[in-house]
Amino acid sequence: MAIEEFAECYAEHVGTTVDAVINDLRQLGADNIRAFVSWFRGLSEADRALVGIVASTATGVLLKILTKGVGEFIGVCLVGLLAGASWALLVRSCIDCEERL
Repeated sequence: MAIEEFAECYAEHVGTTVDAVINDLRQLGADNIRAFVSWFRGLSEADRALVGIVASTATGVLLKILTKGVGEFIGVCLVGLLAGASWALLVRSCIDCEERL
């Protein structure tokens, strides 16, 4: 039930429904979420800021960054999961909820 617990935490942080998050997260998978969080934590502060700026202005560029950083499948899933919300809030939510996976 780790995906469900993560989805509850994430939905609470982001302000969406658990069902919508669970559907997206099942497609992404726990290992891929961990891979993204690990990759993001490995970035310098400047690189994190740059990713945030790009995420808020250019989805196509964000997808290229994520594809290079964590692979095409994870990148596509994350762009879908993160669409429409604040990048900083979404990343913080992933990081804050990771231990529930």
